[in-house]
Amino acid sequence: CRTEMSNSSAAAPAELLKFVGCSEFRSRIALSILTGKPVKISSIRAKLENPGVREFEISYLRLIEQITNGTMVRISETGTVVLVRPGILTGGEFEFDCCAERGIGYYLEPLMLLGPFGKRSLSVKLTGVSNNSMDPSVEAVSYSCLPLLRRFLGRDSGSELSLERRGCHPVGGAEVRFQCPTVSKLKPLDLTQPGKIHRIRGMSFTCKVSPGMNGRQIVSAKELLRRLVPDVLLTADHCTGARGGQSPGFGVTLVAETRDGCRYVAECMSRPSGVAVAEASVPEDVGLTAAQLLCEEIYRGGCVDSISQPLALALMALCDRDASRLLTGPLTPHSVRLLRLLRQFLGVTFRLQSRPAGDDGLGGDKVLCTCVGSGFANLSKLVR
Repeated sequence: CRTEMSNSSAAAPAELLKFVGCSEFRSRIALSILTGKPVKISSIRAKLENPGVREFEISYLRLIEQITNGTMVRISETGTVVLVRPGILTGGEFEFDCCAERGIGYYLEPLMLLGPFGKRSLSVKLTGVSNNSMDPSVEAVSYSCLPLLRRFLGRDSGSELSLERRGCHPVGGAEVRFQCPTVSKLKPLDLTQPGKIHRIRGMSFTCKVSPGMNGRQIVSAKELLRRLVPDVLLTADHCTGARGGQSPGFGVTLVAETRDGCRYVAECMSRPSGVAVAEASVPEDVGLTAAQLLCEEIYRGGCVDSISQPLALALMALCDRDASRLLTGPLTPHSVRLLRLLRQFLGVTFRLQSRPAGDDGLGGDKVLCTCVGSGFANLSKLVR
């Protein structure tokens, strides 16, 4: 049985959707797998000196082939055209080596979108880079995206994300385990009351550097955060040996929790090894920058932060045929592009209503996102 729209017809082949450029590469492929619609992406970095898909995008396509059966991927000789004809989303248990050019968070985000709709529960061991400055770290995904996914699954257990080994950019060496159960349908979301922040938690980590840097990062971050909330607790994680990966690095991940269960996550880490001494990171600067980024997330407000905002919108569109509502901060560029894709693939249109800051007196302007789910169903679960 295929994982597809519950009201779709299996008689006629799906129409080929055509896109230009590398923007939203992961989302296009993931939605193609879910809906069974083939996609053709052309002019991928065609005007650059080094055109075509990058190694991390090829790695992502290999991951898609790993969790599906019968998916056909064709890449042109120049690498500027990619054609994907989706197969059956199977899930299952396997191991995958992620490209070190991007963090494991780059691969976790689409896995959280695809995992609930497989034929079998997903259990994957990912190896690669757990912390870099480009993608959300494993901790950030665990703090921000995982609780949100559990709201849609309608259960408190079954979906797990654990960091077994840490690995910083550029070499990596991290090991991460992600588990996600399958469901027949997602539950609609009604999340419009963020609540007041009552505590801030976080973690400072060091890999193959002096453990004293943890204390310097924590003191720097607390100096700013304790002006806002008295309950601030940051823990230290000093990774040595194999548990610390293959590259030195350090950083801070912070999460502000509200009384209604909403979370705002921000993080900052050192620059990778090999940069000039004048550009090297200082632990005090890393801690302060992470605290400032968390303040920015809090000011943006809403019920989800900028990390989990795109995932929330995509899962809302995949929900049962019922209304879902989400109050969020200003939409990120990634979320805006994703809304267009959701309309193309699923036919779901969101109603966006501005909520000025004056309505609640907290932070900046908000956006109330409302949609009726597409009624997407995992037919392999319905048959049983």
